[in-house]
Amino acid sequence: MPEKPTTPEWSTRRLSVSPISEIGVTVHELDSGRPGPHLLVLGGVHGDEVGGIVAAGRVASTAWPLRRGRLSVVPITHEAAYEADSRTSPHDGGNLARSFPGALGGTATDELAWLVGHRLIAAADALIDLHTSNAATDMPLFVGCLDDGSPAAAEAVRLARGFGLDLVWTHPSLGPGRTLSVAQERGIPALYVESPVGGVLDPGYVEAYVDGVRSVLEGLGLVDPPPGRPPRPEPRLWLHGNGDTDTFSSTGSAGLFERCVSLLDPVRRGQPVGRVLDPLGTVLEAVVAPASGYVTTLQRSARVERGQPVVAVTARRPPEPGLPHEPFTSRTRSMR
Repeated sequence: MPEKPTTPEWSTRRLSVSPISEIGVTVHELDSGRPGPHLLVLGGVHGDEVGGIVAAGRVASTAWPLRRGRLSVVPITHEAAYEADSRTSPHDGGNLARSFPGALGGTATDELAWLVGHRLIAAADALIDLHTSNAATDMPLFVGCLDDGSPAAAEAVRLARGFGLDLVWTHPSLGPGRTLSVAQERGIPALYVESPVGGVLDPGYVEAYVDGVRSVLEGLGLVDPPPGRPPRPEPRLWLHGNGDTDTFSSTGSAGLFERCVSLLDPVRRGQPVGRVLDPLGTVLEAVVAPASGYVTTLQRSARVERGQPVVAVTARRPPEPGLPHEPFTSRTRSMR
């Protein structure tokens, strides 16, 4: 007969680069005491992405009835950036989300990346990294992962499809320096989550994040689904393409960006998506869609510099059996 779930108490520990180092993270852990997968949830890899921080904190303050395995949560992964309300470190300018695998003896950000990668991600069986868009750029509410045919990626896709969001965005490869890059190298299934309006707390998005973490706990067999709840719906839209925000279409002129499309609008290659103006309203440059697909990243702040990424367009993935393929209409939130 299967053992009944238990509701263990959370424990908290400080994990540091060395006994005398201030560089470290606070880890909240929930252990069922029974063999099973170990899920790691990270928030605040970028210190100003408060939605992911609060969602991770909510996960770490919930009494999950674990059937097996272990759950570890770090609500604020880059503490120095959080204290500065910044995407990057105030000490060395380092972007933690581009610094993995890191190195001992390097900058403060390098050492933190080494700690998180070698002491936390390497010890996990699955990873969820909770992000949001930044203050200048919007991304839709979605769950993303690698989809390169490897066993770990196949498991990540399975968990992403069950996360409970309308949109899944899978990638044939990953940019360097990410938490997901570390997971890929070690064969660990890994997901990340994004939402729009960075720097603003939205309870709907926080709830969607926490609910999605629960879905992954269920998918890994750590907790049971609530009695009587219907199965999670398949995502309404599945995109597949490059997710490296450092390579998206950029402007050729400095000025003020005026967009003429919205997130998840379908566009054709060469279709106008915005333009760059000077302070008198003169058009300096027309910005067009680099490909046909759906708008997945869109500059929100008007001020842009030459070479600044402003838009990404990603193609729809051919549907698999059981996945809806009706025309997709953009929505602000996931329909739950």
